[in-house]
Amino acid sequence: MDIHPHKQHLSVTNNPLKIIIVGNVGSGKTTAISAVSEVPVIGSEAKATEQAALHRKATTTVAMEYGAIHIDKTKVHIYGTPGQRRFEFMADIVCKGAAGMIVMIDNGHHQPLTEVDYFLQLHKDYLKKHPAIIAITHYDDNATNTHLIEYHSYIRKHGLPCAIMCVDAREKNQVRRVIEKLYTEIKRRPALTAHAPTLTNQAA
Repeated sequence: MDIHPHKQHLSVTNNPLKIIIVGNVGSGKTTAISAVSEVPVIGSEAKATEQAALHRKATTTVAMEYGAIHIDKTKVHIYGTPGQRRFEFMADIVCKGAAGMIVMIDNGHHQPLTEVDYFLQLHKDYLKKHPAIIAITHYDDNATNTHLIEYHSYIRKHGLPCAIMCVDAREKNQVRRVIEKLYTEIKRRPALTAHAPTLTNQAA
């Protein structure tokens, strides 16, 4: 039985795209990729060591994760990066050739806006030339003091043209909507569209 019926008779006619998902530990990057990917997810997890990570989960990504979906007959390669600060150098490596970025933030973090600032500053050079979506997770499942309007205010204050979306990383349709939104933003900037490298045995 095909667990992805929408893939039946699908032909890929457009150039593939590569997108990257960054964000803090526990924001749901691994969960999101696993929920939406049409291919087996390739990943690398190990025991979390940083205090911020241990607060949220026992294991965390230490290299990168890979998944893929199809949108409008385009294969979209999805790469997730580690959330722990000590692995931040991986983000620059994975960003190469990426056409867009999803910044995933755990709203249950004690200072989520600080986390937004950290990742936007970390990738500021990349974001000057590429579109991004800020995806807020764990918005309804914790007693947060940070509300959606505060994220919008932050973005306006810093003059960043990023859409903000709430998402349950466990829900395939919600994750797909975020990726489709980013895909639309990428297509509005055709000169910046990058070809995604393919992995062995992951070709379209």
